[in-house]
Amino acid sequence: MRSFDGQSSNIYSRARPTYPAELYYWLSQQVSSAGVVWDAACGTGQASIDLAAYFDKVEASDISESQIAEATPHRKVNYRVFPSEKTEYPDNYFDAVCIGHALHWFDLDLFWQEVQRVLKPGGLFVCWGYNWFTLGEPEDLVISEHVLPLLSSYWPVKSRLLWNQYKDIHFPFEPIEVPQFDLYCNWSVSQTMDFIRSWTAAQLRIQDQGDDFLVEANQMLRSVWTDPFHKKQVCLPFFVRAGRMK
Repeated sequence: MRSFDGQSSNIYSRARPTYPAELYYWLSQQVSSAGVVWDAACGTGQASIDLAAYFDKVEASDISESQIAEATPHRKVNYRVFPSEKTEYPDNYFDAVCIGHALHWFDLDLFWQEVQRVLKPGGLFVCWGYNWFTLGEPEDLVISEHVLPLLSSYWPVKSRLLWNQYKDIHFPFEPIEVPQFDLYCNWSVSQTMDFIRSWTAAQLRIQDQGDDFLVEANQMLRSVWTDPFHKKQVCLPFFVRAGRMK
């Protein structure tokens, strides 16, 4: 499973968008008891804090110690460090299991076994993510011409699962219908570049060849941005898949 460690955890924490508030309300309405929820691969706790508004207790885990070290404390959230495929949670413990933008990194055979062990009968499984973002024609053109070609050889194979909205993954749960949720952010050019820098492929290229390509892309993006301090609305295509334990 992918681990965001070191400097990248700081970038990840400040750059990644929070998820639609409507998602958490809908999720809370799908469980018979809003007792305990597991936020698997919680990162810095973006979803964990929001889940705490609807559940009595949030168990949040991540394989990365540095991510957990950056996580936002909350009285209802218990952060732990271990892989999602092998946890220390009791059997039949959770009313719901959630994964935000991370399922593609898991060893799925092992993870499904663990979910079926810790999730209550009839419990809810929900995963979600986004697979791109759009700003506007001139800004999108800069990214597609001056960033993406340089990253093509650095994308991990598992990223393709995310790009296809997890449609290539077999879920061992009874599927349930999910409403459409929209994910929009208002970002400055600096926030947009932070987001690009947080991509796995960008981090791998930086490790390999340095970040000159991002410095150049930043200059080009600023040249087509109306005002570098003005925030633009960013659309991130958002998807959710959900099911119940059989």
